[in-house]
Order: sequence, then structure tokens, then C-alpha cells
Amino acid sequence: MDIIFSQPFVVVERKIERTGQRTIEEEHTIELYVDRIRAGQEDFALGDVFDVSYRFTSALYGFLYLHTNRGVVSYIIKKDPSIFIEEYKKLIQ
Repeated sequence: MDIIFSQPFVVVERKIERTGQRTIEEEHTIELYVDRIRAGQEDFALGDVFDVSYRFTSALYGFLYLHTNRGVVSYIIKKDPSIFIEEYKKLIQ
């Protein structure tokens, strides 16, 4: 099945070492398909996702929220997800 749209997100890991704290950012993607959303290793059937929203908390970082039947799942984002949300809304209509 082809990806309709993908949205990058980051996983931030902080490690404390002898020389100090180090922050590691690992980039992943949230992929929108006709029947599901795949985020990293997790799959959500489109029927299980009730809404998608986002909020930027600073100039660099924001959160993308998937409102699902398992609860709200959040992802750290750096890029505006408006197109991802528009494509999602087109699919559920």
C-alpha cells in the first residue's frame, strides 16, 4: 500500500555521562495510508483514530497528538503538520 503523506517526528533521548549531559535526537516518520497511520513501530487503524491535532510549544518543537481508542498519543515534531492533518481529514470524510 502506498503512503499518502508522511510527517517527520523526533525521539529525544538524554544521556548523562561523566563529562555531562548529552541529548540525542533520532528522526522517524508518521506515515498516513488509506487504512491506517503508522508511527515508528506502532500501527493505528484509521477507524481507531478519532482526531489529529497539534500545538507548538516553542519556536523549535511542538507536539502532534493522535486521539485514539487507546488514548492520546503524542509525538515531538519540528515541522508544521497542517498538510498531514488535511490529508487525514480527507480520508475520514
